Amino acid sequence: MQQCVRWPTFLLPLKLMWLGVGLALIRFTPLSNYRPILQTSEGFRLVGGPLDSTLNAVIFFRGVFEPSLTWAVSRFVNEGDVCVDGGANVGYFTLLMARCVGSAGRTIAIEAAPRNADRIRRNLALNGLASQTQVVNAAYTNQTGEVPFYVNRRNDMHCRLSLPKWNEPDRWLMGGAGSWRQISVPCTCLTDVLDSKASEVTFIKLDIEGAEQLVIGEILAKCTHPNLKIALEAKSPHIKATLHPFEAAGFFLYDLRNTYGWLFSSKTYEVVPIEYGAAYGRRHMLDVLLSRKRLDLGHSAPV
Repeated sequence: MQQCVRWPTFLLPLKLMWLGVGLALIRFTPLSNYRPILQTSEGFRLVGGPLDSTLNAVIFFRGVFEPSLTWAVSRFVNEGDVCVDGGANVGYFTLLMARCVGSAGRTIAIEAAPRNADRIRRNLALNGLASQTQVVNAAYTNQTGEVPFYVNRRNDMHCRLSLPKWNEPDRWLMGGAGSWRQISVPCTCLTDVLDSKASEVTFIKLDIEGAEQLVIGEILAKCTHPNLKIALEAKSPHIKATLHPFEAAGFFLYDLRNTYGWLFSSKTYEVVPIEYGAAYGRRHMLDVLLSRKRLDLGHSAPV
C-alpha cells in the first residue's frame, strides 16, 4: 500500500481505490486481526495494529505523518534541547523529539485522552526513549483542575475541549454531538508542567484542536529562550487570534504547507516564509512554524 502512494498523480483515482480496498479488507474481514510491524519512515516502531489508532492506520499505508513538520522537527531540534509536544496524540512527534534531544535533553508530551496517553508510553518504551520523556495525561489549556473533554468516536486524532461549532470545518468532517463522547480529564498550564524549565524550551509542537489561542499568552510570557520555535495548527475561526500575538512579538512566520495531499501522493512541498496578512486570509486552517530568529531553511524538501 505504501508503494502505491508513489504512483503518478494521474493515477489518483486508482490509488484511492486501492487504498480504500486495502483498508476495508483489514477492517471488515478476518484480516482485522492482522498485526504487521508498523514502522515509520524515521525508523520508529508503533505498538498495535493498523486499526488500533488513526495514526497507526496512516503509518500502515503512508509510513510518515505530516512530512513538513517531520522535517522541521528533525532539522531544528538538537541534542540537549527541551521540547514540548502539546496535543501529542499517540506520540509520533514525541518519539522524534525524544530521539533528537537525546539523553541530555528532555521532551514533555501533553495529551488529554487517556487511551492516547497510554499509547504514548507504550510507544516510548518500545523504542527505548522513555527515560528522556515525561508524559502528562491532561488537557493543555490556560487553567488547572478538571474540564469536560470530547473524544471523537471515529477518529482519536480529533479529541478536543469543546464541540465544534456549526461554522467550524471539523463539524462537517467529524460530525455533530452524536459523534463525540464526553469525559472528564485533568487540565494543566505549561508552566505547571515545566516549573523553572519554561525558559529553556526551544521547540513546541502545538496541536490542541482549536484551543491554541488559549495558551499563546503563557508561551510568549514564560518561554523566553531566544531560539524558541513553535509549530502549530491554526484553525478557523481562530486563525488571527492564534497568530496575531506572535506578529506583535516579532516572530518570523513560515508555512508548513500541510495540505494533506501527502496522504495520497509522495510530492514534496518546501517550507516557505509567509506574511501574516496572507495567513489571516486562510479560510479553514493552516500549519505554520514560528521562530524568534530568522530560520535558515536550507534545502527544505520534506520527504
